[in-house]
Amino acid sequence: MKRNDCRKTRGSIFDNNGYWYVSVRLPGEDKRHKYPLCAPGSDHAMRSDRPREMAIEAARRLWDDATRKARLAPTDSRTVNAVCDAYMRHAEVYYHGGTEAKNHAYALSFLKDMFGARPFGELVHTDVLRYRDALVRHGYARKTVNRYVRVVCCQMVPWAFDEGLVLAHTREEFAQPVPLKRGRSVAPERPPVRPVDDATIMKTVERMMPNTADMVRVHRLTGMRPEEMCSLRWEDIDTSATPWVYRPNHHKNEWRGQTRVILIGPKARAILDSHRDTDHPFSPVAAVYEMMKRKRDARTSPFYPCRDENFTRKKAHAAHRPREAWDTCTYTKTIKAACRRAGVLPWSANQLRHAFATEVRRKFGLEACRAVLGHSNGACVTDRYSLDAIEDETIEKAKVAVETLG
Repeated sequence: MKRNDCRKTRGSIFDNNGYWYVSVRLPGEDKRHKYPLCAPGSDHAMRSDRPREMAIEAARRLWDDATRKARLAPTDSRTVNAVCDAYMRHAEVYYHGGTEAKNHAYALSFLKDMFGARPFGELVHTDVLRYRDALVRHGYARKTVNRYVRVVCCQMVPWAFDEGLVLAHTREEFAQPVPLKRGRSVAPERPPVRPVDDATIMKTVERMMPNTADMVRVHRLTGMRPEEMCSLRWEDIDTSATPWVYRPNHHKNEWRGQTRVILIGPKARAILDSHRDTDHPFSPVAAVYEMMKRKRDARTSPFYPCRDENFTRKKAHAAHRPREAWDTCTYTKTIKAACRRAGVLPWSANQLRHAFATEVRRKFGLEACRAVLGHSNGACVTDRYSLDAIEDETIEKAKVAVETLG
């Protein structure tokens, strides 16, 4: 074993059976030890046929990491689980428990699975790259991977630094890596969301309970966001004017100080008029009641005397009770379950909004489409909901030139 003194870094770098090693007493240790020198992002020792300069740089990284760990403050010894949990408590309040808070929870759950028990201050930039690569291997789309990395690097870590949960060097290690580019990574690309056609909607609602089917029909006729549809209440609807005006109690852009006004036309008003008996026109309670009634009507065996006909036999402390209002997750799951029963390709609740936006833009133009969707400015936002209408406009503009010159 040939031994050489390293003048550019602490310790001695040497070749040990074809691999680079360093003999050094690291900060916090009482004697010298031999450590394999690894390339960035690797857990295996470098072969000695690699340039010596690479071994010197690896020895410097080893010393710097040991120095940082030895100087860890009590604040910086918090685990990844503790920091993530603290941030999620903040996000639940900051985002009012909405969809954005759920997206942050998904991003942080993956980080906790990988590094949950480790002190947050020990993580380095290569761990951020490992987290991103793990998301790609798990099959997340490129945009989703970039969004989750941005949640960790640009939102959680700066917040934790402001709250005194991590130190400055941790914020530097979590500098956001270069986002993945389209066609430049192995992360899959998801196709744009297209509107669902009316024939598919008709087949799907036939396999739903009447109350939920009417909810889907109203959603298709108004083009509101799924969370606005789920929170629909009679007290938020002004029925004194025509068309009716629905002002959601909470909406996506409320934190910006913007107002949201949704107009309800005659077809949707006719459907809503048949659901005036409760505060929420559409609710899981009504859907479950209709399902039980359908099963009772289809029953062929005799009824027991203890069972009344009004379905009032309920447990006082049931573990699972249907809620008074839908949430977007359950609403979409209900639609997808009906799609399976109907034998059609599954679609989501937001595609109803896309379908309405496409129809409005084709018939009334961009400004009307922006108004009904609630977009205050920016045509690019509206364009995401009316891709088919944009294609039609492009074809119409190019048709004359192609037919003349082509």
